Amino acid sequence: MPLRLQKLALAGGIALCLLQEIPHAIAQKLQSAQAPLGATLDLSITDGLLAKELRLIKVRKGDQLRFRISSDTAGEFHLHAYRLRATLQAGQTTELAFTAFATGRFRLEWHSASDIGAPSGGHHAPPLAFLEVQPR
Repeated sequence: MPLRLQKLALAGGIALCLLQEIPHAIAQKLQSAQAPLGATLDLSITDGLLAKELRLIKVRKGDQLRFRISSDTAGEFHLHAYRLRATLQAGQTTELAFTAFATGRFRLEWHSASDIGAPSGGHHAPPLAFLEVQPR
């Protein structure tokens, strides 16, 4: 391959890498929490909501996590597919510790105590947040 074509190919490869990495880096900074290995995340639920930066939690498969969950009202917190749940009283803090074993995007849900007894059963409420587990 002539030198000029090699330089063009190299420049194109660098540009492609940058185009792939820049949006990824921007997306990570927008309304998501990156949880390092062994991370403890404080999830404070107020009026049935989490802070925006905690509504998408990104981790890698095999990461060990600890959620410290509190709420201003009584209710139930659960993480779909992982079958983790915690019942909370208002002002109480509960911890859930687990290893991210399955990849994908999983719903974190909150059901206030008044929703749990509702005729619909309060199941599958709008998600409180998502846990995104990416492959290693």
